[in-house]
Amino acid sequence: MDDEDAVVEVVEYMLGDKATSIFKYLLDKGGEALDDEIARNVGLKLNEVRRALYALSEQGLVSYRRVRDKDTGWYIYYWTVNRSQIPQIIKHRKKVTLMKLKERLKFEEENDFYICPEDGTRYTFDEALENEFKCYRCGSPLVHFDNEHLIEALKKRIAELEKLLKEEESK
Repeated sequence: MDDEDAVVEVVEYMLGDKATSIFKYLLDKGGEALDDEIARNVGLKLNEVRRALYALSEQGLVSYRRVRDKDTGWYIYYWTVNRSQIPQIIKHRKKVTLMKLKERLKFEEENDFYICPEDGTRYTFDEALENEFKCYRCGSPLVHFDNEHLIEALKKRIAELEKLLKEEESK
């Protein structure tokens, strides 16, 4: 997967389908595009396109060039993908993901869990104790939940991501 494919996945995850279709359109176009041109080509309303473009801009994925129309006096915005920013955005996203995985690992390691066998709701020890070890939704008795498999999966993913970031930094 190249950087552009990876950033499209990040856009999908962070901003949804509309922003992704707009981002892909701008990537494929390879140059500047007007917001109304984008709306026509991706089949969205102009206000949806503008909202998504501003969200993409806040993430540093796109930028615009503003020109005043001599006839109307209104500003015209020419939007383009910040291709030079893509590697940094991906790297930043990996670091954020790594931080969140480490936080989740800490939470999993520091807590004891119980689960409802009926609906699968998971509780920390304190939550289970507060509810007298009964599911607050259905009243079923809670059973101990062994989260060792989750801890191992988190450790593996953290190690993979740390290795990947280290390799990228050494380049």
